[in-house]
Amino acid sequence: MLADFRWNDFGPGLNLGGMDSPAKIFIALFLACSTLFAQQERLHDALVLEQQGQFDAAVNVITRVIDSGQLSEVQLGRAQIMLGFAYRAQGNFILAQNTFERAISTLKGDPAHPGDYASVLENYAALYADAGELSAAAAMWQKAFRLRRQTGDHAGAARSLLNLAEVGLAHKHVSEARQYLQDASEEMNLATDLADDDHMFFLETKAWLDMTENHTTAAIAGFQSALELSIKTRGEQHWLTGWEHMLLGKAYFQSADTNSALADMQEGLAILEHSLGRKNSKYLVSQVAYSQVLDKTGAHAEAARLRAAAEQTRKDLYGTLCAGCTISVASFR
Repeated sequence: MLADFRWNDFGPGLNLGGMDSPAKIFIALFLACSTLFAQQERLHDALVLEQQGQFDAAVNVITRVIDSGQLSEVQLGRAQIMLGFAYRAQGNFILAQNTFERAISTLKGDPAHPGDYASVLENYAALYADAGELSAAAAMWQKAFRLRRQTGDHAGAARSLLNLAEVGLAHKHVSEARQYLQDASEEMNLATDLADDDHMFFLETKAWLDMTENHTTAAIAGFQSALELSIKTRGEQHWLTGWEHMLLGKAYFQSADTNSALADMQEGLAILEHSLGRKNSKYLVSQVAYSQVLDKTGAHAEAARLRAAAEQTRKDLYGTLCAGCTISVASFR
């Protein structure tokens, strides 16, 4: 799916696929001023909670830190990005939108920290992509990419390019997506601070391109590699692992291996429900993808029920932002 959460995006990029990575944000906050040690420890605790998928607890911690009034402007902006990400993961579009708007207001006029402003744009773009507003998301990713390039942040630039590649694939602009992917590869070759999530994101995007071009064997291999990397770095029950199971299941479905598709998707859905809940955008698009496989097996009534439930939840989450939109195959990217 477009704009997945990428932990290396919390700094350059929450990149939960930009701000500097959550780890980078914490380091910056920690070193800024020793008198803020207690608040910085709380933000670190919140980061750990977010990595574990405990977003309700993370919101409570970050809110208290922000309300303390003890953060500098740049630290406040970074904390707001973390909070916006947590709201997004909860499926609370309005609160996430308002929080990202505040982060933009906090960081936009700060010429000393363009990477943090790029991070706001990247995470805000991800929120709009969740809601199906791909044009708005692409505009923000383009701007973030320019900021990353200006500051020599090759890893951050690569992440923005990969997101733009996925927008291209969603719009069926295959040549454009292929070029973005090639440009991202070149940026990654220049980067010295890539994280496992960056490699995972690249594998996913390349596999989506392979699927679009009907190279299903290559797509399955790519998604399988991403799944193995997620299990190695995150564990078998992390939401990213659940997502990789869903992507692999989608590739199996396209290759007409329905049994393998069902097995991976059932496992993926169970992990996503446990780790993110049923109101998360990733769970919803996964539910729809799974319903398509069920429909193919002849379970038409159950497939229709799952899809209708997902569509209703989506409308409840995003309100009138995307009136008339439905969850599509493109949303699954």
